[in-house]
Amino acid sequence: MKTSLKISIALFLFLIMIALFAYKYIAPSPQKSLTIAAGREGGMYYQYASGYAKSLENQGFTISIIKSAGSLENLALLEEKKADIAFVQGGVASKENKETLRSIASIYFEPLWLFYRDMMNDVHYLRDLNPQRLSIGEDGSGTKDLVTTLFKINALDINSSLQLSTKDAYRAFKEEKIDTFFAVGAADSSQIITLLSDTTLKVASFNRIQAYTKQFPYLSLYQLPEGSLNLQNNIPKSNLTLLSTTATLVVREGLEDNLVRFITMQVKNASKDERFPTTQYVDIPIHPQAKKYLEKGESFLEKIFPFWIASNIDKLKYLLIPILTLMIPLIKGVFPLYKWRVRSKIYRWYAILEKLEKSKDPKKIEHLTLLLDEVNAHTDVPLSYMGELYDLKVHIDLVIQRALLKRG
Repeated sequence: MKTSLKISIALFLFLIMIALFAYKYIAPSPQKSLTIAAGREGGMYYQYASGYAKSLENQGFTISIIKSAGSLENLALLEEKKADIAFVQGGVASKENKETLRSIASIYFEPLWLFYRDMMNDVHYLRDLNPQRLSIGEDGSGTKDLVTTLFKINALDINSSLQLSTKDAYRAFKEEKIDTFFAVGAADSSQIITLLSDTTLKVASFNRIQAYTKQFPYLSLYQLPEGSLNLQNNIPKSNLTLLSTTATLVVREGLEDNLVRFITMQVKNASKDERFPTTQYVDIPIHPQAKKYLEKGESFLEKIFPFWIASNIDKLKYLLIPILTLMIPLIKGVFPLYKWRVRSKIYRWYAILEKLEKSKDPKKIEHLTLLLDEVNAHTDVPLSYMGELYDLKVHIDLVIQRALLKRG
């Protein structure tokens, strides 16, 4: 039994060594420090970033949030690897961005809002706007990028338009420096609700929205019923039909696969809208790990173990074939080795027995009797080998009997 235990321990230690090797070189620990590129403080990107940061910090991560002008600046931060994760408005990514960056998912709708002075005639087309009294969003923002795209496809010039943030545009509106301004943001954001509450502002419901969505797959029709944001104050004051993009969570090139999957899990758990996160509406290719999780959910191991333990166990499966290839000859060699090791406990006494049988020592019988006592006291073998042990005892007894006959 002792030999069997030693062999088992040796095999166990061997497997532990392989596991440690795999943990160090095949399944390295993920980075524990992450940087998230958000938008302006107080905006929805920043609010979401703060929520994700809190969730990740509870899991042992150190999170830094970078304030930015918006989507275009966030894409630049990802490309320069100054950020690991960023909030990006759908449709703003360049061809180069799509080659190097990967999406986790779109996480909420971001309608395009056009606010204009209440005394103006209703606005239904972009051509109805006066570019000189218009703000199209600040430079580096997704708002400016989307508005520029829409004006370009309509062959309209907006070079004379102002480029202001939503906050600055609203201030300029109050000061009567502009009459209209664009903004992109979630309907339930505090900034948008403030604008919708202002009775001096109206919101444009554009015509031809389906034409735009057909032209740009990352855009969708967004309907907001009257009073759906605040029944008591009836916000919005009428049914709105808007053109909408989505906020997308994007990761830099080279971010670890396991980390991307873990972030996707956190995003999924944090979502309060069953429609999100989703692989729909994104224009930057989805990261394979994010897509796999969103389509299939948690793996069997993730349902049993904490994520990082499950992921490391999962990675060990890639070592399974070489381990089995190595273990088969080892296992085959264990049984002959074990058999030889047990039998050696018996056979070693035969060398002593042969020497005593040939001896002419007058105390030969006493030595043989002591040998039999030693065998009884110090030879421990499994039951399956007891027959061979008893053969040894019979042989010792036979030599003793022959020695007694010779002594007469």
